[in-house]
Amino acid sequence: MKKIIFILVISLVLYSCGVKSKVTEGYNYRIVKIDSIENTYLIYAENVSVSIKNTNIIKIVSAKTETNCKKNNLIAVDKNYKFSTFSLYPKNLVSHHLRGITYNGTVIPFDKGYNIKKDLFITKNIEGLCYKD
Repeated sequence: MKKIIFILVISLVLYSCGVKSKVTEGYNYRIVKIDSIENTYLIYAENVSVSIKNTNIIKIVSAKTETNCKKNNLIAVDKNYKFSTFSLYPKNLVSHHLRGITYNGTVIPFDKGYNIKKDLFITKNIEGLCYKD
């Protein structure tokens, strides 16, 4: 009987470690600012776990599209959202002279502030300014 219980407990532990819950994917971000340039939205966000606010901001880009977004799904400043982000910075490039990254046919310049990361991110959780789970 002890062997059966032991095997069940081990199986449960191994199963729970291998399952990745959709709720825990990505990180929680607080929206700091929303801007736009030509045909692209610029969404400034910061991980909610930072100890000093507005010190480690990332810039997420999203193409301006015609979406039928419900009002309660619109991205809003000072709200928290769970994003899985992906960098658009060219891989294996080490350059301090890169001024920006092209996205959606538009050059998105890096911000001059030291508190904004010199990178550009995308996420599958945003379409236009609409948040998708």
